[in-house]
Amino acid sequence: MQIKFFNKSVKPRQFGFLPRYYDERKERLELKKAEFNRLTENDLPSDEREMVLRQHMKESWSRAQHAQQQKYFANVRTVVIIVVILVLGYFIFNGMDQVDTVVKKLM
Repeated sequence: MQIKFFNKSVKPRQFGFLPRYYDERKERLELKKAEFNRLTENDLPSDEREMVLRQHMKESWSRAQHAQQQKYFANVRTVVIIVVILVLGYFIFNGMDQVDTVVKKLM
């Protein structure tokens, strides 16, 4: 006769977690497709149609504003890099001994 208490083997526990993936872009795309289908089938009342139009206008304006900001920051970076290169070029061609005089004038 076997005693179960002494012969018990430890079995590993299973971890049953199924990861869920949320894709915000995909969900937004599906919502836009549904809105487009409703617009083409003329199922929307005039109030909802006006709301959808306002939403589309707001999205296009925010995209345009974001693009404009990106262009501005890219231009600023370009100007800063050009200024740094010009300053370094000036000191390389005129000698490094003038660095002290320029730094003293700036302070």
